[in-house]
Amino acid sequence: MNKLQISFGDIIRLDDLKKKSGIISIINKESERLSICKRLDLIKLKVCSINIEYKKLNSSDILANYKLDAEGEQKCVISLKPVNFKIEENFIINFCDHHKIELSTLEDEFIEPIYNGKINFSEIAIQIFSSFLDPYPKINNGNITLENVYKNKLSINKNKNNPFEVLN
Repeated sequence: MNKLQISFGDIIRLDDLKKKSGIISIINKESERLSICKRLDLIKLKVCSINIEYKKLNSSDILANYKLDAEGEQKCVISLKPVNFKIEENFIINFCDHHKIELSTLEDEFIEPIYNGKINFSEIAIQIFSSFLDPYPKINNGNITLENVYKNKLSINKNKNNPFEVLN
């Protein structure tokens, strides 16, 4: 079994995967986690572990079983305060030579074309990782009253010369 360690953004040539099967670990440094935070609009990414078990089906096709573990903080869409997330997911991606598949009718989202015999395993991991994130994270599952968020602004504006204040 082949064991390979790569960094985010490393492109692997199919020829570099000598064995029929193996494990690829994506090493992430602090600078790479900061880059992912910026790209995915995260506050913090404490843990990001990506391990891939691959199996070569033939000379140009690979089946990759990803194991993604990530932990960090997103912004609450209402208060902009940190909301913790923890993702532990497994998913399988089938990498195929782009000549073998009809890209215009490709409906399976877990098939990725291989161009020029090169694969960017980490790019696929980040794209799938982003799909596991909550697109609208909220503190306390959304039990937030706007009065609590904006109470300072409301009390400041309440006593101003507001023509509708008389109606209160």
